[in-house]
Amino acid sequence: MFPSPIDIPSLFLTYIPLLLTTYIFLWTLYTLSLHPLSRIPGPLWPRLSRTWLMYHHYAGDIDIATRALHARYGPIVRIAPDEVTVADPNALPLIYPVQKALQKTDWYIPWRPKGLGSQPDLFTQTDEMTHAAYRRIVGGVYSLSSMLKSEAGLDEMLELFMQRLGGFAESGEAFDFGLWLEMYSFDNIGVAFFGQAFGFVRDSVDYNGYIHAVHLAMPFLTLLTVTPYYVRPFLLLVAVCIPKLLRAVLAVEDIKKTAIKETKMATERSLEVTGKRPDVVSQLLSIVQEKGSKVNYSHKEITSDMWVGIMAGADSTSINMRSVIYFLMKNPEKLEKARAEVDAAFEDGSLSSPVQYSQASALPYLTAVVKEAGRLFPAFSVSMPRYAPSQGLTLCNKYIPGGYTVGMNPAIVQHDTGIFGEDALEFKPERWLESEERTRAMDRAILAWGAGTRTCVGKPLALTQIYKVTAETLRRFTFEMAHNRPWKVHNCSFNVQTDVVCRFKRRDLSAT
Repeated sequence: MFPSPIDIPSLFLTYIPLLLTTYIFLWTLYTLSLHPLSRIPGPLWPRLSRTWLMYHHYAGDIDIATRALHARYGPIVRIAPDEVTVADPNALPLIYPVQKALQKTDWYIPWRPKGLGSQPDLFTQTDEMTHAAYRRIVGGVYSLSSMLKSEAGLDEMLELFMQRLGGFAESGEAFDFGLWLEMYSFDNIGVAFFGQAFGFVRDSVDYNGYIHAVHLAMPFLTLLTVTPYYVRPFLLLVAVCIPKLLRAVLAVEDIKKTAIKETKMATERSLEVTGKRPDVVSQLLSIVQEKGSKVNYSHKEITSDMWVGIMAGADSTSINMRSVIYFLMKNPEKLEKARAEVDAAFEDGSLSSPVQYSQASALPYLTAVVKEAGRLFPAFSVSMPRYAPSQGLTLCNKYIPGGYTVGMNPAIVQHDTGIFGEDALEFKPERWLESEERTRAMDRAILAWGAGTRTCVGKPLALTQIYKVTAETLRRFTFEMAHNRPWKVHNCSFNVQTDVVCRFKRRDLSAT
């Protein structure tokens, strides 16, 4: 007698579910009871799987969801099997120290453009020593003094933008001011980075579909950042089969092509003139020519850096500008107070037109408005993750072993009532004017522009635009929301607001 043949399908149907059930049971037991982070509080779903993070990042409400967890579980919460989030401002210098910085995690890798440079750009570089060396080479190009070399070009853009707003004021029509702020910001990126405006404001269009491409790509890239690294290739394959995700993948490629094209054109313009140009590409070209071979910095690295400017520079700035204008419109008494300060400054000659950054940033109440808007609604509203050092880290009296992920979300830490007061969720610029001691304490709890060794290199250009456009708009126009709805927001790493539809009227400047 021959033995009966093995019924493979039956074995498969019998044992695979059993093995899967056993795995789930053992994993649940381990992650809830034996895992090094098992003592960190948090709900069941994120303690078992990163799918909680994936869901809320793609849904665009990770800041809201994380804030709710902190309200329930306290200042330190487990938001994934291997990751915790911290809300206590006292943890800022521990997670983002000025010296001996913690290493960035693989969260940053999906933002890295493929095939543009031989090394990662400043934002996505995870090795701290390499980042420090890289920043020493190019950091000065992005400094405030360097950005202000382009202020004459920014002045021209500001005047053109005011003309466009004047057109809307004369017609009396409602228009998407939030979108126009992004168009204006993109053109300023063109001026400061590439030597000339793209043409958004001049032609009243989304130039080459850049804004559409960025907004299409951001949610998918954000999803990739919190997806386990071994699942990312599979997710990219799945994206090819889903039209919406495929469009996002193609948008990423479009942005890469844009960076290549615009950098090439800026390079050609720079080589056509004999004198030094103030734009970023021209300054980086000088670095390549003078010492590029010694520091491993080439034309490809310039293109990679410009990718970051196109991908993130305009969005982050326009979000801040929208916040300033929106919160002023929602708080008319603050709006009138800011306008009165601007009018008085024009009256006594401390402000001129076009407004200069050095003038506007010297106005105390306007400065408080800008800082308060950025505190209440930071542009970057996701956790900035780091690996705990090899010796581990104690946060909120909880020990985090080396190698596990820790992070803080600006949208949460900047609402801390212990630092900012019980009215931390209110728009109150006056809190920044109470005392120098309190202002210093609040400044230390601000994470919107990064912290430690990883502060945003685009901050000087962003603040230059924010101060100039806010002061000039307050001076020339009255404005209000065209509807009573709150704005809409979608947090895809950058917390993008929409439906900021406004009506403008010209002010009679002869009466001021």
